[in-house]
Amino acid sequence: MGIKGSKMKKCYGQLKLGLKKQDVINLLGQPDSQKVRSGIEVLGWYSKEFKGMLRGGFLERTISVEFENDIVIGFDGENINASAW
Repeated sequence: MGIKGSKMKKCYGQLKLGLKKQDVINLLGQPDSQKVRSGIEVLGWYSKEFKGMLRGGFLERTISVEFENDIVIGFDGENINASAW
């Protein structure tokens, strides 16, 4: 888990189509996962924060970024704007 949830929220807002792979890595840090599917590379970042037992335990955030020829062609996030508190 290479990136904290609060930084993940800020960095997700800076992602855009056309960014170079190295710029994304500089922004988000080393990815937690990597796969290649039909010539498209997908890098993933993951964050898990404890939000208290009464609030459901943990909050998990993810970012997936798709690259073709080391250029961003798509990205998606889950629970990016959810609050741990």
